[in-house]
Amino acid sequence: MKKRLITLLLVLLLSGIQTLAVFAQEEGELTLSMSRDFGYSSGTGDIQGTFSMKASGPDALVRVEFFIDDTLIAEDREAPYKVQFVTDNYPLGLHTLYAVGYTSDDRVLNSREFQANFVSADEGWQAALKIMVPVIGLVLLAALLSAIVPALGGGRKNRSSLPPGERNYGIAGGTICTRCQHPFAMNLMSPNMVVGKLVRCPACGKWFIGRRAQADVLRKAEDVEWAHEHPAPQVSGVSEQEKLQKDMEDSKYQGL
Repeated sequence: MKKRLITLLLVLLLSGIQTLAVFAQEEGELTLSMSRDFGYSSGTGDIQGTFSMKASGPDALVRVEFFIDDTLIAEDREAPYKVQFVTDNYPLGLHTLYAVGYTSDDRVLNSREFQANFVSADEGWQAALKIMVPVIGLVLLAALLSAIVPALGGGRKNRSSLPPGERNYGIAGGTICTRCQHPFAMNLMSPNMVVGKLVRCPACGKWFIGRRAQADVLRKAEDVEWAHEHPAPQVSGVSEQEKLQKDMEDSKYQGL
């Protein structure tokens, strides 16, 4: 269970992020880059997991060979020229990676060599956790602040006491509670969960991922809430609106 949790956290941290090591070559030569598909990269040469090497060169390039420590690991005859490898399939330690390209006019192009230190999975996890722990701590702190700050500010009382159209939702904007439909301002410090912010409704206490609502949507929610909390007074079972309509009808016959 612990390993699954660590794996999930690492995926959330690393997914969608690629570490690209590109070594510039002179025009017409072979350029080699390396990207992380899944795993750990320190940014200083330590790597663990699944990576790809990709080569590019002149239009006449027709074949590329990829090497690790002078051992041919793959050959690609179609662009894009690339190969995927797993560091666990090689001995731990320092390795040299490079590529050799061949052109249709019989030229041989050598990429610049670069070195990477293949580390164990345990070292990769430990290094990743050192990065993840502060990040998780910041997320939890932001979530705590998003709950405490509205409470210190009076929460819902300060917001819903204002009539529709007079409420200020601040820089982060406003959202609407998915449970009680209460419109409220999102905290700027609330954690960003990609599709929205992790927020807590000051009215009912529900936690949810809130998206910034448009002004007209917030205004409609304000109108509904205001009407619910400030119902029109009844006069002998007749509402003010009905009474006004009756007065308008009676005025048609005055002066006759």
